[in-house]
Amino acid sequence: MKNVLFVGYGPSAVQAAKDLVGSLPADYRIVAITSNEGYWPPAALRAAVVPGWEDKPLACVDAAFPQDGRHVMLKMTNVVELRKNSVVVDKAHPDLGFEADEIPFEYCVLAMGSKYPYPCRPHPSSSFSQTLDDLRQTQSEVSRSQQILIIGGGPVGIEFAGEVASHYGKGTKEITLVHSRERLLDQSGWKEKLGRSLRGQLEGYGVRVVVRRKVVDAPEKTGRIEGGREFHLDNGEAIKADFVFLATGNAPNSDLVASFDSSVLNDSKHIKVNSAFQVEGYEHIFAMGDVTDVKEGKQYAHAKNHGSIVASNILALIQSPSASTASLKSYKPGSNLILVSVGPWGGAGQIFGFVPGAWFSALVKSRSLFVSDFKKLYNVA
Repeated sequence: MKNVLFVGYGPSAVQAAKDLVGSLPADYRIVAITSNEGYWPPAALRAAVVPGWEDKPLACVDAAFPQDGRHVMLKMTNVVELRKNSVVVDKAHPDLGFEADEIPFEYCVLAMGSKYPYPCRPHPSSSFSQTLDDLRQTQSEVSRSQQILIIGGGPVGIEFAGEVASHYGKGTKEITLVHSRERLLDQSGWKEKLGRSLRGQLEGYGVRVVVRRKVVDAPEKTGRIEGGREFHLDNGEAIKADFVFLATGNAPNSDLVASFDSSVLNDSKHIKVNSAFQVEGYEHIFAMGDVTDVKEGKQYAHAKNHGSIVASNILALIQSPSASTASLKSYKPGSNLILVSVGPWGGAGQIFGFVPGAWFSALVKSRSLFVSDFKKLYNVA
């Protein structure tokens, strides 16, 4: 069997596999390698705060995987080395026909996503049950804490602040969000009105928002601090907290590629791909999703579209191995859009230049966090 190998099995990879499975020649199969079960970051923050939500961002990858006998899912497995025509994994799977730890491929799809502190991503190599336990533990820690410090005022920090404030109610907990930049969401492309709306909603819940300041002695990970302690801003101010949430540190999960060929990474460590999602210099290796240098927001709506393009191009190359990149399907980066929740009934966004507020955000995203789309993609009822 010739292998079309996936490294990572997040939403973009699931979409690509679904598009491939019905059209692959009989001598080809999909081999998917994933260190975790399916995970849905948009629902993870609520799952870490609100009891009863812990199962919402989780799905077993088996249900989303083609089950016609040919294809192979290697769960709880890590790729430790990428080679030109094979990968090395951290364990053999003799029960699935892989006696050795090296797996050859005809085509490889790199879909490792991005690195972000827990709970935006599960702890590495966590099982389904362990991730459930972790989220319940975080819910308990948040419940027992009174002074919550959130470091980072991007979408993740804003959404976590909104989840805690809306779930527990104004004045119940002392919540402080510290952001190093001039205003919330002040990156290029986002209107000032967007950050202003989100800040106003947070402050309406009693959240204290501090901008243009850094926490100089931040802890290494999110979690409860028994007894509390003081943290210091770069202006000397002290903030006491017994729970700290880190909303910084988002980065492409490209270490595997860096050790293979660092020349295919840009300055921000994203993988350089062409319009067909082929990795620069390697026509048989594709990359998609958050790990790529595609000039668009790193969002599920875009990544899902990547999957269909990659699947189409792999099929084209199987049918005509000498096909040029010019003959493959080309991807046009998606529009600049975002929706940021502030609890289940608030939020704001920017869509095609418009800045809708709480009512629209609640209707489209905040109440559901697109959980039904995630479950449908992974074939979970």
